[in-house]
Amino acid sequence: MMRGYRVEELIGNIGYGELVYLLIMGELPTRIKGHLLEATLIAGADHGVPAPSVAVSRIAATCGIPLNCCVATGMNLLGDIHGGAAEQLMRMLYESNERIGKEGETAETLIRKICEEFKERRAFIPGFGHPVHDDDPRVRRLFGLVEEARQKGEVKGEYVEMVKTMEEVLKDLYHRKVPINIDGACAAIQCELGLPWQSAKGLFCLSRGVGLVAESLEEFLQGSRLKSPMPMKLWEEELLYEGPEERELPKEFKKE
Repeated sequence: MMRGYRVEELIGNIGYGELVYLLIMGELPTRIKGHLLEATLIAGADHGVPAPSVAVSRIAATCGIPLNCCVATGMNLLGDIHGGAAEQLMRMLYESNERIGKEGETAETLIRKICEEFKERRAFIPGFGHPVHDDDPRVRRLFGLVEEARQKGEVKGEYVEMVKTMEEVLKDLYHRKVPINIDGACAAIQCELGLPWQSAKGLFCLSRGVGLVAESLEEFLQGSRLKSPMPMKLWEEELLYEGPEERELPKEFKKE
């Protein structure tokens, strides 16, 4: 049984998002909440070869190791910097929400204080910024689903509003848009669902894991061998040796 439910009864009757929620939270979610969680898992499944986890999985697939090892190679890169932003932001959102209303703290003054602190430390704000998008279409879609759920009384929308406020504050502080990215959107949604912040990295592994299976399998089927992490052209034309100048091996090390 899973959390008191017979597996054979769950099969065919609940979706994957509902199962994940059940296993983590101990109770079945509403259909809408299960759908929201599943949407976050779909959103992070793949992000193309530039993502480090994808790149190393594909490289591993050219080295003659089994598919599961290729997936594990990519999965092992998911940590605080690559894949950990949602966990960091969820923790921040939960802690901030507890402080709102105490000692005269409003949501906006507290968020501004947090953002100013990050700027002063020259630190990255988890869940914000993207090298390509200044308006990520995945974020728009996810927040659209949250709004539908809010109108039906399934979620409050408070955490989504917090990250949107944070985006506005960051724009004011940096004089440019620092957009909410997919990690930020997923963090806000998982907070709306009441998931513990400690589950975030694991959920990202579930999400990205299926993408790594597909990427590694594609590399297997293409038959590549020993793919380099950088183009051969870079090796030949631009990759410069920066070590010590050429030198003689000391005489005491040379065999007669």
